[in-house]
Amino acid sequence: MMMNDIGMIAADTTRTFHYLNELITNKLFPKFVLLLINTDNNLMPGQKEVNSIENLLKLLEGSNIQYKISSNSDVNSNEVVNQIRSRNETVFIFSGFGGILLRDSVLATGKRFLHVHGGYLPNYKGSTTNYFSLIEEGMIGASSIFLTKDIDCGPIILRKKFKPPRQRAYLDHVHDSEVRAKVLVETLQNYVVDGEFKFELESNVGGETFYIIHPVLKHIAIMGN
Repeated sequence: MMMNDIGMIAADTTRTFHYLNELITNKLFPKFVLLLINTDNNLMPGQKEVNSIENLLKLLEGSNIQYKISSNSDVNSNEVVNQIRSRNETVFIFSGFGGILLRDSVLATGKRFLHVHGGYLPNYKGSTTNYFSLIEEGMIGASSIFLTKDIDCGPIILRKKFKPPRQRAYLDHVHDSEVRAKVLVETLQNYVVDGEFKFELESNVGGETFYIIHPVLKHIAIMGN
């Protein structure tokens, strides 16, 4: 099904690949995808390898999804902001490079930005939260929200907890992206059925904001009990 009101901002990352693959598998096709390409030789956050754009293009072209490669990889650049503003879609799935926040210029385009946070909200906000939830609760989570200027504080559309993966060493590029993709798909399936986004929790307050996990704690989370 073509979701005529839904676009996507898609950086060249493993998470984007998981998102698009699951959306296409479930026949949920965004109307338009704006691709942000890393033109540097260094890995960007969320990338497993440089110049992996070919895999994304195969998915898009194989499903006849309209796309455009942006002339600027910075989602907050004037070029990208103008492209977003010019589109008819009112909601954009946001799958940017890791750690990149949307600035006021993007949020002021009049669009809504659907983001799936890698953590169970509002309990786990911030960065690398699924490692912390593995240590504290033995689980990982994902939550779909609309982005606001405050980190991970937008209204919660859907949130889920998942059992810890068997291969925890692959959390960053595989399992975290997998559970986010599952929540994204269910969020959009509900949207298609209901004709609107319904919120599980509009007041996304409280919880704790985490920062990039220390390597020793990350090792503990990976090793498990």
